[in-house]
Amino acid sequence: MVSAGAAGAREFSIQPLSDPKGNARTPTIGETGLIAWQGYSRPEGESGSATGPAAAESSPGSSRSDIYVWQDGQAQNVTQSDSDISGRSQQPVAVGDAVVFLAWYKDNAGGGYPFTLTLPPKTDEMRAMEADYPSLFDPPLPAPLSALEAADTNAPADASPPETGTGAKIAPYQNWRSSGKAGDVAVYRPGKGIERISPGTRHFCSPAMSDAGLAFQCARGWPYGYEMLVWRPGATNLVQITTNYYYALNPDVHGNELVFQAWDGFDYEIYRYRFDTGHLEQITNNQFDDVSPVVWDGRVAWVAHPTVTAEIFYMVDGAIRKISEGTQDNAAPSIWKDRVVWQGYDDTDLEIYYFNGRRAIKLTSNTWDDMAPRIRDGLIAWMSYVDNWDAEIMAFDLSDNLAVQLTNNEFEDSYPQTAGEKIVWQTIGAEGAVVYLAEPAVPRAAPVD
Repeated sequence: MVSAGAAGAREFSIQPLSDPKGNARTPTIGETGLIAWQGYSRPEGESGSATGPAAAESSPGSSRSDIYVWQDGQAQNVTQSDSDISGRSQQPVAVGDAVVFLAWYKDNAGGGYPFTLTLPPKTDEMRAMEADYPSLFDPPLPAPLSALEAADTNAPADASPPETGTGAKIAPYQNWRSSGKAGDVAVYRPGKGIERISPGTRHFCSPAMSDAGLAFQCARGWPYGYEMLVWRPGATNLVQITTNYYYALNPDVHGNELVFQAWDGFDYEIYRYRFDTGHLEQITNNQFDDVSPVVWDGRVAWVAHPTVTAEIFYMVDGAIRKISEGTQDNAAPSIWKDRVVWQGYDDTDLEIYYFNGRRAIKLTSNTWDDMAPRIRDGLIAWMSYVDNWDAEIMAFDLSDNLAVQLTNNEFEDSYPQTAGEKIVWQTIGAEGAVVYLAEPAVPRAAPVD
């Protein structure tokens, strides 16, 4: 059990990275110290300082959402100058010296790697569904207009007026079914710019990346689910590694390993794919849901539902064991080496639990919720509703087994992420959301094993 602010606890210096009057969200940090977040750019014509937090975001009234990176003491908007992006970029994930994110590209923008979605044979159940609900499936919609075609003001005088009857009502459902065009997966690398990965043909989301490869979800379209696509650096095409009418969700990547959950026709199971060999295997096979997997060097943790209570399962060297004990609603696992943290309900509130490779330890014990833990490089960070008011950010160093409360304010401090002994989070204040960085005042004498 931890005690915040214990004597001898490690000290941290804290600084804001984004404009206090901006709206910076979802910060992320890579192992090299590269930090990224989603924010709002200044309206066109508004001037500001060229460097530092003042160069970051303006108010949420801006028309653009962009990706910002913090490197070498400066914040930089990396998507604003890309003329192919229409003005919406979000969900950054920093990995090493790169950031993967979703970007909404203009219809006439090029780029992206080609692929053709593989379609499995339809089952009798699916044919019956299409027969019972024809308005959701027929007739097929025409191909979407390009931006230039949509802006054409020289349409013939006898062009048909917009449809307002039953057909117009069906169209939104068909757009939903076909998944539509939405964000594309893109990668930013300092000094190399932005590389568009997906070609803008479908709905892509939830990217996860390592130096070995990139994985993300591709929507097949209602009432069907998502497929899992992968891309390897240097490749000129995308690879579809699942082919079904169900759901492949929640990818997580470390090194050459990708894990995700997928429906097998009865429940969700955990699958693992290797970028170096292309081998895909199912690592669970049971009669209950296994979801939200995370992976690190061959070790996998996930949330399982063997009973009405959600548990944390852990696999190493092919052996699976349950590591949560005596708690309910166990969720949000995070893994580093052979260590796992998660949140669980102890009959009073949510607490943080830590598996040290041998046994589970209750890390917090109080009368308020502790949640959203993350572990990396010997640090554990989480958000804690101290005194049942607003959330504060906590840090626990495995080198001294002491906790420290990093924030103490009247605002919501949330979304902590940690890597390289640093912690980033967002604080939602009266004038907007700000990204903060906490760094240890003194480096460790030796790394945590």
